[in-house]
Amino acid sequence: MPRIYVRVQPKKEVETFFRCAMQFTRAWRPLEVGVDVDAATVARLRAEQMLEVSIETPADYVEPPNEADPSGSGESAASSGTSSAAPTGKPDAAPTDPEVRLAAIVAAIRQFDAEDNNLYTAKHMPKIEVIQAVTGWPVSAAERDAAVAQIVAVTKTGAA
Repeated sequence: MPRIYVRVQPKKEVETFFRCAMQFTRAWRPLEVGVDVDAATVARLRAEQMLEVSIETPADYVEPPNEADPSGSGESAASSGTSSAAPTGKPDAAPTDPEVRLAAIVAAIRQFDAEDNNLYTAKHMPKIEVIQAVTGWPVSAAERDAAVAQIVAVTKTGAA
């Protein structure tokens, strides 16, 4: 399977960014095309300005330690017959820090097309199920409302 590598753009002033129900950081994240992501998701990731995507192994890519192989031999979990390192298909765990959660929800909402009424309620509030589809974890109405309030406040003050 082909592999792509994705990370937050080094020139951006964020440490974490959520896209396509996945969390990205400044460290390269390998994704197996056809296993972790489909072609449409690859296209969305490549189009995202906050992310850097490489189809070649980046020179500064560091292979994460294999948690399933404490010996450090480099054997992959898949080749050892264990499934602990195999993709689970589950989204990343929800952040527990309230500020990180809020930032992720704000980032998810900012991805929405304001003209697409399918993404909003009749009162033009982002639909919770759409936010959850982007973040990959449950979001409460109170969290959604706090994120919208933050976006409105930033828009009114003209801050970035």
